[in-house]
Amino acid sequence: MDSVVLNGASTARRPTGPVLGLLVVVACLLVGPAVVTLALVPVFGVSPMALVGGPMAIGTQMVLLLGFLGASGLLAVWVLAKERRPLASLGFFPATRIGAHLGFGAGAAVVLLAIPVVVNLAAGQYLVGPVRFAQAGAVLLALVGFAVQACTEEVLNRGYLLQTAYRKWGLTAALVFQAVVFALLHGANFQVGVLPLVNILLIGLTLGMWAVAEGSLWGVCAFHVVWNWCQGNVAGIEVSGMDIQATLLSLDPLPGAAALLTGGAFGIEGSLVTTAALLTTTVLAYRALQKRRLVSTGT
Repeated sequence: MDSVVLNGASTARRPTGPVLGLLVVVACLLVGPAVVTLALVPVFGVSPMALVGGPMAIGTQMVLLLGFLGASGLLAVWVLAKERRPLASLGFFPATRIGAHLGFGAGAAVVLLAIPVVVNLAAGQYLVGPVRFAQAGAVLLALVGFAVQACTEEVLNRGYLLQTAYRKWGLTAALVFQAVVFALLHGANFQVGVLPLVNILLIGLTLGMWAVAEGSLWGVCAFHVVWNWCQGNVAGIEVSGMDIQATLLSLDPLPGAAALLTGGAFGIEGSLVTTAALLTTTVLAYRALQKRRLVSTGT
């Protein structure tokens, strides 16, 4: 199938197989962020104990998010030094209509997030706090942090891991593989449970098929960045269990609110309403993928 996202591994002089590729991804996520996070702790004046849970001030949030630069850096070293292929082959270039892909990805994130938020508001599940205009600067700064974190996860999963699995196992297995790994990597998040992991699996499937259908990572990167940022720093909802404090709005579940609707302490990604919305996006992404297949085969 003709897709920059899939064919990048074929440009490697010394390609990596999917099993070793998984170990590379895990190593990047374990070692890289740990090193960069420790280096950033004194820069932001953050207590190391603040990194292990609880309410998260903007300094702590930025340290954790920017720590993903370490994972990106290690993957870059592996791709350049071991595989001997350009970083652009991970799914960014060659690409056309980059602005359109970025805009569509960001817009899709806002629309998808609005569904469970509006349902919960209509059902009276949220306590709505005042708008915090004084936090606007910190909220914008957090966007930079989420850009680093989310794009790193996309490059590792929808870029590198999908490519290495596709080269050996084919498209279907590669899509499932990267989605399962993506969900399992979130298994260590705060307040995680079965339903959040199911939803993250659906997100992984949706974004995997979307990336292949688009032929690049631009759209899914924009989606992931805006999805996380709007949940946490805009709406004031927990992001995968992260209790972010620098928020523009404040949407907190009321005492006695239904956790199946709000997602509880994990946030909206643990909501059954989100599950229904993600099942729809998975079907839409599958249809887009099938259309791309038909175009590639000329049928």
